[in-house]
Amino acid sequence: MLKTFSIISPRIYKITLLIVSSELIIISMSKIISFASDFGLNDGSVGVVKGVISRIDDSLKVNDISHGIPPQDIKYGSLLLMRAIQYIPQGVLLAVVDPGVGSDRKAIAITTDWGVMIGPDNGLLNLACATVGGAQKAYALENENWIIPHEGNTFHARDIFAPFAAGYASGQLKLEEFGPELDLEDLKQYLIPLTDITDEEIKGEVLYIDEFGNCQTNISPQELTDKGFKIGDVIPIKIDNQELGAKWCETYKNETIGGIGIVTDSWGMASLFLSNGNAQKLLNCKDNSKVIIKVSN
Repeated sequence: MLKTFSIISPRIYKITLLIVSSELIIISMSKIISFASDFGLNDGSVGVVKGVISRIDDSLKVNDISHGIPPQDIKYGSLLLMRAIQYIPQGVLLAVVDPGVGSDRKAIAITTDWGVMIGPDNGLLNLACATVGGAQKAYALENENWIIPHEGNTFHARDIFAPFAAGYASGQLKLEEFGPELDLEDLKQYLIPLTDITDEEIKGEVLYIDEFGNCQTNISPQELTDKGFKIGDVIPIKIDNQELGAKWCETYKNETIGGIGIVTDSWGMASLFLSNGNAQKLLNCKDNSKVIIKVSN
């Protein structure tokens, strides 16, 4: 027996989703959709996307990772997903930071050992893919039966990404039905900048500034150790045009010289912090600020 489900817009359109009730296969790990975006929570966009998911299958669980990604900040979103993917339940990742919405950038789904990742082809997904073993296959989201008809072309999260995520997670849509398979080599990539290490210095940069003003760098604790630094040392550091000494601490509570310290953060990277304060404001640094650590010979 076939059942139908309708989504009605102000123009009274309908998408009919076919479910073969006697043969529907539910894959338990696909029943959870983890959702991240730069939408914020003020204008209803998050609720609309989740509403589309629920109307396709109201038994689906949506796990909100974050909707506070800075607007259009693909780098921030990519780093956030890379960190989160290790801890969220396997299934479907729906991620939207999409400054190119409505352009010729592709809407894609990528398969991995973790599950399926759905979003724009702009580099947002590739670090998360790499973290769980790499992409296996990729598909363009072009099946017209699963695209909500729309006047404008600026809300693909609602009109394309959410229906495909919900269709797959609920077992109603197979990967092979998404659209044409894509060459993995053609997908857009975001790459974490590497440190530049010489005998005299370690050159890095600020990768990520969290809500507390802690400034994560792309410098690893191992790179500090390899240059002879150890916990408790005051490390000479230059941030943009500021020079200071920063004590390498075990926790945020340790006493620091001049206020700024270095700690191994929860993601395993060297992070600049101000105990009970905001390092970013004190240093007036920003995403991509250059960080140079001087090495004594």
